[in-house]
Amino acid sequence: MTLLRAFLIAATVLIFSVSIYVIVSMGINWPAVYFGDLLELNWRSQFNTDLLIALCLFLIWVMWREGFTTKGFLFGFLFLLLGFMFGCPYLLFATYKANGNAKVLLLGVHADK
Repeated sequence: MTLLRAFLIAATVLIFSVSIYVIVSMGINWPAVYFGDLLELNWRSQFNTDLLIALCLFLIWVMWREGFTTKGFLFGFLFLLLGFMFGCPYLLFATYKANGNAKVLLLGVHADK
């Protein structure tokens, strides 16, 4: 669990650093860039499609993990919108909330069943 937590901290710092740099240098108009690249049907389209599928998979897992509650839907939406800028801190917090128990970390509210 220590290695996972270290990775999540490093990934959080990295994604926030890159995002801040890009926002400062290019602006915050990411939807136009993302969807423009998606519609080009090239390698960026392939990467963005793969990313979108992965984000949707994670948002479904987060919503399920939280028991499809209002909080779960909010967290799923944040995961889809912010990606791992939300996901890494969410998982890091979840590792502490689960007290390092992998079953509780993965299953969330379903761990007791």
